[in-house]
Amino acid sequence: MIKGIKFSGIASGIKPSGLDLGLVLFQEKTHVLSLYTSNRVKAAHILYDRKYEGDPVRALVVNSGCANACTGKEGIADLEVIGEKLAKLLKIGRTEVLFASTGVIGKRLPVDTIKSALPVAVKSLREGHAEDFAKAIITTDTHHKLVKETFKGKKDYSIIGVAKGSGMLNPNFATMLAFVFTDYPIAPDAIRAAFRQAVTESFEKITVDGECSTNDTVMLFTRRGEQDLSALGEFKAKLRSVLKDLAIMLIRDGEGATKVAHIMIKGARKKETAEKIARRIAISPLVKTAFFGSDPNWGRIICAAGDAGVPVEPAKVDITLQDQEIVKAGVELPFDEEKMKRMMNKNEIAVVVNLNEGKAVFDIYTTDLTFDYVKINASYRS
Repeated sequence: MIKGIKFSGIASGIKPSGLDLGLVLFQEKTHVLSLYTSNRVKAAHILYDRKYEGDPVRALVVNSGCANACTGKEGIADLEVIGEKLAKLLKIGRTEVLFASTGVIGKRLPVDTIKSALPVAVKSLREGHAEDFAKAIITTDTHHKLVKETFKGKKDYSIIGVAKGSGMLNPNFATMLAFVFTDYPIAPDAIRAAFRQAVTESFEKITVDGECSTNDTVMLFTRRGEQDLSALGEFKAKLRSVLKDLAIMLIRDGEGATKVAHIMIKGARKKETAEKIARRIAISPLVKTAFFGSDPNWGRIICAAGDAGVPVEPAKVDITLQDQEIVKAGVELPFDEEKMKRMMNKNEIAVVVNLNEGKAVFDIYTTDLTFDYVKINASYRS
């Protein structure tokens, strides 16, 4: 619980059942830092928020069940209408309200439904209701994602991270919504670079399906007022920890996933080379289906590495799977097929590809590709 920040999550009727509208109220004017999707098609809430996120923030509204993306000027106007209604209820300015949405692309928000539900959302606000908020923002997730940490400065501070995401997860960055709240007083300029780096090292190192959404949003809310610089280092460390924990939660809850694979590329001449190879392997359907089938088919791994658009010398490549080296200098080492299948029949799979050309490294987390992933996404709108 963070004193001065209230949460609620209610069933407003956007979705046929379940919680679907989350609300956060900041008792005092609050700073915000935001990062958004790299997709050139952006949801209405991103276009709206960019106009006002430089101003003090007092409230955040997050809905699930409707992405409010590709809805034109009307989609932005809908947020203005909802914001005006909420501002009157909370007695704050409309431009002090920010939004985020997730769900099906191409549908406008049911404005009247949301407006009718706002009084209930406001009445339900409590400092201890972060879990209700977390539950209200999920879509195909099997569970909500919530992380809490504390740290010390001139006083004790708290930090809460909330995220949603299960499918359409891909670096640059992972498709999801994520919100971090803290009572730590610090100005945006003092942590902007650290925030960007923390996102890079967490959400940009996971992928489920290689798809990049229109709605990706990460927001960090910090308290205004006299800064406590004595705790700056501790805050940055906790921020990195919270975002990394949330990212791992997202990948473990990947749509239909039964396994998480950690792919490490070593020995590259440049980090960019290692990154491109890691990302190419991580999104390969053939590699991911091999993970699902516990198949030590290393040929799929080296094939994907060679198709990453960067130089690779096959005769130098070593591959280690589940801590057992199975390829040396581009040639298979003898291994027990059935034993390796048993080793791969785990929730966690480790892959190390050593290019043996330099010292640069890059790692990424991905999932297997399963029947259930196809089932979920074949009927997402129904």
